[in-house]
Amino acid sequence: MIRTNSGNILAVADAELLNKRFTGQGGAVLDVNEEFFGDKVGDEEDVVRFIEEADIIVLVGKRSVGLGNRLGLVSPGSELVIGGVPYVQVFKSFMQA
Repeated sequence: MIRTNSGNILAVADAELLNKRFTGQGGAVLDVNEEFFGDKVGDEEDVVRFIEEADIIVLVGKRSVGLGNRLGLVSPGSELVIGGVPYVQVFKSFMQA
């Protein structure tokens, strides 16, 4: 979880992707580094708990994006695939009455 004055960003990647770089068509690059994603390994319960606090969610990898699908955060097939790795950003919006 990255906490900023503008909101909370949750960055989640499948553990085996950490510290790897993937290149897709057109030169798109997905850099899954510890600087952004951190080095803590959690389970689905941890991720679900942090999702509730997050304003922006970044999911990288088949398991992480799959969790987003199961939770209804991601429409199946809407993810980008960069170098064979699925990638999604979810932006939560809140409306006040």
